[in-house]
Amino acid sequence: MKINQVYSTVNSIAKQMWGENTITAVDARGIISMGQNVLSSAAERDNFLSILADRIGTTILRTLDLELDFPNLLRHSYEWGSIISKINIQPFEAKQQKAWLVGSDGFTPNQFDIDKPNVTQTFFKDANAFEFDVTIPDTMLKTAFVSAEEFGAFIDGIMASISDSMTMALNNMSYVAIDNFIAEKVKSNNGVVNVLTGFNTQAGTSYATLQEALDDKEFYRYMGMAIRNIMKYMAKPSKLYNTGGMVRATARDNMHVILSSDVMSGFTSYLSADTFHDELVAIKGYAEFVSLQGTGNSGIPTVANNTKITVVPASNAENDNTAITVNGVIGLICDREAIAIGYDDMFNAIDRNNRNRYTNYTYGCTRQWLNDLSENGVVLVAYTE
Repeated sequence: MKINQVYSTVNSIAKQMWGENTITAVDARGIISMGQNVLSSAAERDNFLSILADRIGTTILRTLDLELDFPNLLRHSYEWGSIISKINIQPFEAKQQKAWLVGSDGFTPNQFDIDKPNVTQTFFKDANAFEFDVTIPDTMLKTAFVSAEEFGAFIDGIMASISDSMTMALNNMSYVAIDNFIAEKVKSNNGVVNVLTGFNTQAGTSYATLQEALDDKEFYRYMGMAIRNIMKYMAKPSKLYNTGGMVRATARDNMHVILSSDVMSGFTSYLSADTFHDELVAIKGYAEFVSLQGTGNSGIPTVANNTKITVVPASNAENDNTAITVNGVIGLICDREAIAIGYDDMFNAIDRNNRNRYTNYTYGCTRQWLNDLSENGVVLVAYTE
């Protein structure tokens, strides 16, 4: 499979997330797997001999699954094979019951009609690789410490730091997958709900920014209503919330519900009630974000920066560097299959150099982040057009 070395993106995202750099465009091409219907026989080879054909690591069978007794079985983390195959089986259309036509003029029975199911197959491939390395010498640091215990604590701190670096990178790359899904939805003009313009229209207000509206308790009531309604709408079979023309239904227990912490804290502060928050927390896929891409580097984080993304969508052509910038992203509600992790290979390595008396430690990762726009998804934004 094609492996993308994404260490530079990992480093760039980290500096945006911890406030060292301003929010700049993240190029999601080659990072987020968007799915394709045909595999290239030349490209899908193993990465060592370039002879063995890559195999499908897992196949996800997608129907409406309205009752969804086992929602967690739909998400897969695997190490063998390299491709996710998703088979979509769509609902059938009703047809005329011909038994009631028997005996009518012009009716000719045919008991061998052929009716094929509506089935499509999509493949998700490519993965991303990066690693963190550190060298620990045996003796050259001894002069800085007065005991083996003190020196050991220092080494433990270094190992904890490299482990934390990997965890932070994985979290930040997951944000790239979320941000790209949002950018793709805006790019395709599908499933984008502007709660600020909706509230202005209903309440007769003229708020220009999300920050202005966050001081109005009626705005929170409107948002709460919108979020509850969207979750209800997405649970019913519909083609409205995806770009693949698929009939989808997403039960509440099978949703990602990701909302801004700036917004969620206001529900308690201005409405003096935790009911709505508790209702959301009960959802298996509920999470809050402090910032989607970064906080800016100009001091205390602002709502404007926390809810802003700028992404070169993964679906863009190789020569198309057009970035999608979205301000006032307050939340995302989508199927758990819309944003997922597929191929997942983590490793630790230790290389000892006895002659020069030092040890190299490596924490490495190869992982596949994918977006599927044929799955349900709604982006909640708050800005004036």
